Amino acid sequence: MKTPNILELYGKLVNNLSFSSELYKLRRELNAKIDTPGIVAQGPHSHPVGISRWFKKRRISIAESYVMVIRDLQSQHAKPRLRALRVMIDASFHSKTLDLPLNTARVQLALIKEAIKSRGNKRRQLELLQDFSVASHGQYQVIRRLLDELGIVELPETGERLKNLDAGWDEHVHDTATSGRKNPTQLLIDSFIKGISELTITYGSASAIDAMKEAIEAGRIAGIRVHISLEFSVSVHGKRFHFMAMLPHFKNRKELGRWFEENATSMKQIFEGLEKNQESRVEAVKDLLKHFNATARKEINADYPGDKLYSIPKLKLRELCEKVPRSSVNRLHLGEFLYKYYKPMLFNRTMMAKVQRDRVQRTYRRKLSSAWEAQIAEERYARLRAEYRELSPDGLRQQFFSSQDIGDYQTVFTDLGKIKNTLAQAACQLKVLHPLEYGFDAAKKLLESGIGIIDRVEVYNMQDAVHRDPDEILALCRLLNRINTENQSRGMQPFIPVCGSDATGRNPSVPGMGFIREDKLTGKYRKRYKKRHVALPPTVSALVAAKGVPVAPDNLVTAPSILSMGKITSQCINLVGDEVESDWARIPPAKAIRYLNPGLVNFLYAGTGFVVAGLFVGPFYAFLWMFITAFRNSIADLVAGRGTRLSEWNLHSINTGNVARSLFWTGFSVPLLGFIKAQFDLAWPLAAQGILFEATKFLFISFVNGLYLATHNTLRGFDRKVIKANFFRSILSWPLATATAPLGTLLGIPSIVQAKIWSDFVAGIIEGRSKYKKIVALRSRDLQEIIPQIMADDQEDRFTAMLDLLYLFREEPRTGNSLRHILVPGKTEPDTGKEMAGCNYPDFCTAIMDDEVDRPL
Repeated sequence: MKTPNILELYGKLVNNLSFSSELYKLRRELNAKIDTPGIVAQGPHSHPVGISRWFKKRRISIAESYVMVIRDLQSQHAKPRLRALRVMIDASFHSKTLDLPLNTARVQLALIKEAIKSRGNKRRQLELLQDFSVASHGQYQVIRRLLDELGIVELPETGERLKNLDAGWDEHVHDTATSGRKNPTQLLIDSFIKGISELTITYGSASAIDAMKEAIEAGRIAGIRVHISLEFSVSVHGKRFHFMAMLPHFKNRKELGRWFEENATSMKQIFEGLEKNQESRVEAVKDLLKHFNATARKEINADYPGDKLYSIPKLKLRELCEKVPRSSVNRLHLGEFLYKYYKPMLFNRTMMAKVQRDRVQRTYRRKLSSAWEAQIAEERYARLRAEYRELSPDGLRQQFFSSQDIGDYQTVFTDLGKIKNTLAQAACQLKVLHPLEYGFDAAKKLLESGIGIIDRVEVYNMQDAVHRDPDEILALCRLLNRINTENQSRGMQPFIPVCGSDATGRNPSVPGMGFIREDKLTGKYRKRYKKRHVALPPTVSALVAAKGVPVAPDNLVTAPSILSMGKITSQCINLVGDEVESDWARIPPAKAIRYLNPGLVNFLYAGTGFVVAGLFVGPFYAFLWMFITAFRNSIADLVAGRGTRLSEWNLHSINTGNVARSLFWTGFSVPLLGFIKAQFDLAWPLAAQGILFEATKFLFISFVNGLYLATHNTLRGFDRKVIKANFFRSILSWPLATATAPLGTLLGIPSIVQAKIWSDFVAGIIEGRSKYKKIVALRSRDLQEIIPQIMADDQEDRFTAMLDLLYLFREEPRTGNSLRHILVPGKTEPDTGKEMAGCNYPDFCTAIMDDEVDRPL
């Protein structure tokens, strides 16, 4: 029997002490949704804090919606995907915060997405689900730390949608209608998480209009400006260059549909040419498959003739078209197509080699085979195992389907000027993509002949730049700047330099979509974000930022950098199953502490505070000190959240984590205040009695206590308003402590305990009011979204909204107070103090105010 090593024992101990039982239950529920996506069904569109919470937690609603988005790539399922996106966005914006709604929403979507991707790593899933719970409160420090860990940029909280923030952008990305791995809705989810304000998605055919409409609608839901473009190739000077027709901006999918209808005649030749080019691409793919079957497949299967478990079947275009629509098929799909057959085949070969190795080792130990045979078996297994672990779709594509001679095709477009005229009549712009694909000389000839024809030049393409000489890119930038300078002097339109990622989501070694200017970075971790993301060459950044205006030579290297928002990630490792070291045996101590069971963490916090306080004032006063703090925090939570009716109070309304941390910090305040009291007594020059002595003593104690509270509140990430209130609460408690000092001294209560009693008395009032205002503000936000739905024309929406309102009345006693703030004229907004205009829904107002709105239903 194998004896566990120290790492395994450590891992088991950490595993047993981590997370709550509720979190394990949530993980099982999440994985059930991932493993059987067919059982995920959409119900009525309930409000995120409404009746739906009776059946599932918010994070499960988000996870279910994401599973619905990714489970099917076909365009005919766009409607349920968009509905799922709406649920995701709504749910993510309804956490327990009014301070960082946008960043909190992005963090929580990213956490759920990562939890779904981490299906095979139970520990990682639990970590992400716990981070989701912590992030729900929207504390500044927590959200900023998670943004940094997830590698996404912090955005300013202006209350505006992403498209109005002018944050990230990308002028060239792909979805499943071309060569991308993600459907349009999934692409917009990623854009929302990353912080992209503007996105251009390119298509290869007008027949992909359903995908275009889905992209525009998904952008509208996520608050991102989406542009549509058509990509095609044109033969110029004997070489096939790639171009993009930038369609005018459409506010909604109806405008897109009208544009295609209105320009069907004028754009007919281009639309038909796109279809012919796609057919040529399909024929090229067919030739690549034929070549693979005739050459590489025979070599791969040479040692396993006729055995289906250990060989690759003949690859057929028909089977590829069953997974990818013929209108979208291109050579980039071939890697994943082969991977579907290659991976199980290679796994079977690896397992067979392992069995053979084990058998040879046994016979070698019995001296029935030679060391040489054992070595051969070991090397064969090691080689197959290494190949399996590193296998990837993109690697297979590059290995077997990268031949330009076979995969290339002839384009039907040959007259660039004619194409430009046609596009201009339809309000489209013409952009050339990666002009350096045939070298600098060819790019120069193209641009010089394209003056007045080409509108935009993709001076930097992330996928193409990997294969380019940096000096060529620099030379291209200088050429563009020179041409724009000459064009300006002649009164001609300049080339607009742009950058695009050309992202497909297939190659993890190349940064993905999104760009952002360095001067748009905000927040505490902006320097770390810059360090972790690839910066474009300075000259490229300067030209793109100038938007066609000529740049002085000195300014070409001093402009703010443009950073790629995508990350370079390591290739995913395929697990064989015989990996020795388990995932939880590699947990660093910092993570082990961070994800300890919340109950255990609370006990350690409270116990530590009690022990420290007891060492200085004794167990009785330490208990009294702890009790006052716990009582004050609990009552503030209960009254703010559940009202003054004792029958409505329950332990779930108390933030036990906040109570435990308060006990920890208040325990350390005892020696601090005791030291200040002792030093004051030594320094006091007069008699240690009388009103002057008591007033001065409590002033010093209260002031130091206020500084201590402000310090640890800052460390805990509290809002600045709360920090100020906690500082002044101690100052406000000073006259109360001074007035009752004679009674406290008579009873033998230490001075610091007296100050503590009155400080927490004032704190109970201040914190209770603050928490009450926040709860009423959150509930008012929800009610202002639900009430209009009660007046909706759709019967299902109307009834669902009524159920949501009834649910809030039953589960949230502060619903009545919040409703008064919305409906009663002259009331003030709980979060701003501004007077509200009154009831916007008079019929609903009259009906609801005829009864006692505070009465639970």
